[in-house]
Amino acid sequence: METRKEDQTCSLKLKFIKGQNAAGKEVYALVTFPHVNPEVADSDVYEVAALLGRLQERTISAIVREDSASLIAVG
Repeated sequence: METRKEDQTCSLKLKFIKGQNAAGKEVYALVTFPHVNPEVADSDVYEVAALLGRLQERTISAIVREDSASLIAVG
């Protein structure tokens, strides 16, 4: 069956090391940047995330790109 994507969305999530809890395990903070153009290349999203990370005091633990779309049957 042929399908197409509709309602594509993309967001960028930066996971920062916030500190440590009483047990000595790392605690994280998650910052989400919604409304990223879904057609932007992964390498460009990563580069922007790295630049944004340098503006922060905390260390980046992970960079996540989250894409979503509705699949519609054609025909």
